[in-house]
Amino acid sequence: MKVLTTDWDSSKAQLSFVRKQVFIIEQGIDERDEWDNLDEDAVHFVSFGTTAVPTGVCRLTPEGQVGRLSVLPAYRSQGYATMLLRKAIQVAREMDLKRIFLHAQTESQVFYERHGFKTDGKIFLESGILHVLMERDI
Repeated sequence: MKVLTTDWDSSKAQLSFVRKQVFIIEQGIDERDEWDNLDEDAVHFVSFGTTAVPTGVCRLTPEGQVGRLSVLPAYRSQGYATMLLRKAIQVAREMDLKRIFLHAQTESQVFYERHGFKTDGKIFLESGILHVLMERDI
């Protein structure tokens, strides 16, 4: 298992593949909501198992927003999401960010809490899915 740090131009095919499978097909998010102008400037992360097929992805914006963390169904509960999040936190530290934040789907809130994120508990709707704002000091 490994996580590579990359950019949108270098890994667009792998990043798009995972996000399309998870967010657009599985969760029914509209493509207009999934593809935004944040990808170009973000640092991206791609996880792999024993093959060249990506297992998951994540991104970190220059403003410190962690987002689009997703793992393909066949690879869930195997540590890929944790690896991706830890890598994003490490890179945020290297970027000298003092705080990072994310919009967590409410069903994933406990996962992020285990990694030091906190929330004010206010739930909001984003792309038709309930989310909470979560933050973590670096």
